[in-house]
Amino acid sequence: MTKFEALFGIKNTDIKANCILLPIITKDILSGFNIKNIPRGKLYGAANMDNCTLIHTGIGPAFTGDAVLYLKDTPCKNVILFGSCGLVNEKSDMSIGSLVSPSICYSQESFTDMLLKAEKKQRAFYPDKKLFENFLNFNETAVLKKAACSTIASLKLEEDMVDFFIENRIDVVDMECSAFFSSADFSGLKATALFYISDVIKKAPFYQDLNQPLRKNISISINNASRQLCKFIKMKLSV
Repeated sequence: MTKFEALFGIKNTDIKANCILLPIITKDILSGFNIKNIPRGKLYGAANMDNCTLIHTGIGPAFTGDAVLYLKDTPCKNVILFGSCGLVNEKSDMSIGSLVSPSICYSQESFTDMLLKAEKKQRAFYPDKKLFENFLNFNETAVLKKAACSTIASLKLEEDMVDFFIENRIDVVDMECSAFFSSADFSGLKATALFYISDVIKKAPFYQDLNQPLRKNISISINNASRQLCKFIKMKLSV
């Protein structure tokens, strides 16, 4: 058994040209992709569909970044990160359940830097321009908005940084995207990301239970996004 097969539970030669990376797995995500489960290796889970491979990476920049680096030595050419994000400030066109795609992602991956409020210039990372624009314009089932994202290292400390996010025109925060974009660029893979907004910092934080209408909004968004991803890959990325 190779290192890749041990880690992913699938041979590297069986990876498809298009991969969707999932930091978390929920019932709605499984339902949206019409699969029952994703078999696991030592670190990651992977399951092949007709036109893509789904990979469960787990939460955090290191797991996601490493997964992309491992994909460099496979048939993979395009990677799409699909997960949740927190909204900094509610807007008329962005709220819980909205779908967004980061046009830029700043790196605040260091817990220590966040904790000590280290003063340093934020590094910015980007999706592949053509892949991002093609996907952004592929709006058949839902309105998709571009957004400025920041990848953070602490859910506790994010609440103390709302003013900073607003001042720097950051719309959403997540815990993987900057590592995803940087590792894809390093590996020569084309990358873009799709997020559903699952919470609003301070106003409707991640640790509070949402009411039924909001939970339904998220469920509908996940299903719409999953189907749209599959359709986009089939129509635009499959040979």
